[in-house]
Amino acid sequence: MRTTTLRVRSAPGCRVGAEQLLPTGLAALTVAEIARIVLPAGNETCAVGDLFDISRTEGDVAALVIEGEVQWLDRLGANLAEGRIDVQGSTGNHTGFRMAGGELRVSGHAGDFTGCQMSGGRLTVDGNSGEFAAGPLPGDMEGMTGGTLTIRGNTGARLGDRMRRGLVLVGGDVGECAASRLVAGTIGIAGKLGPHYGYGMRRGTLLLAHAPAHMPPTFTAGGHGFDVFWSLMVRSLAAEIAPFSTLKASTLPRRYTGDLAVDGRGELLIVG
Repeated sequence: MRTTTLRVRSAPGCRVGAEQLLPTGLAALTVAEIARIVLPAGNETCAVGDLFDISRTEGDVAALVIEGEVQWLDRLGANLAEGRIDVQGSTGNHTGFRMAGGELRVSGHAGDFTGCQMSGGRLTVDGNSGEFAAGPLPGDMEGMTGGTLTIRGNTGARLGDRMRRGLVLVGGDVGECAASRLVAGTIGIAGKLGPHYGYGMRRGTLLLAHAPAHMPPTFTAGGHGFDVFWSLMVRSLAAEIAPFSTLKASTLPRRYTGDLAVDGRGELLIVG
């Protein structure tokens, strides 16, 4: 398989859509053919060769490497099903949109709607992300439905809104309404929580490394006999980022259930 490397030549003065930049598709093309790919750019279009210097090497898997800051590049990794994308810088909005497989890594920051409606694969952001990570598009009923999203820094409001399945881990702080309208899946937060977390939560798990400053009035303490579930969760998180990788099966967290305002059966687990 082939690794395609795109090195930023010049940044455009508008947003550019990157849906066509998928590693398996690019691996089947020559460098000249890649340079002629036309990308949407605001109300205009631009060619890949106008934005990037392109090079090609052989590798074990189909891969795409982007060198440079591309905060203007939206929907990078959209519909990714296989292969690997490695961004050595920051990306724009909708990174990993509807991603179904493969691996996408961003060494910098990502914009809004990171991991929006992703259903599989592994998406890792070493820096911060914007709002609505792992959530749905405005007006849609389902957010993330599978896969693993890891954000090592902070993230904005509405993390995991309407999420239905999958794993989201945040190493820093999160904005308001984290895990809002959560249906299923697991969200782990290592830092501080914004207000209104767990709003409208129906099922799923919100795992907190530290006790929040306040507990929502629609959550109630209680719940025993989840030792087996906890041991399985600890085992599944052993390969993930700290502090989740250091959890012990012998130390059970405090458990709360809610949001009772919507007859919610979600659980809030507090480790610290």
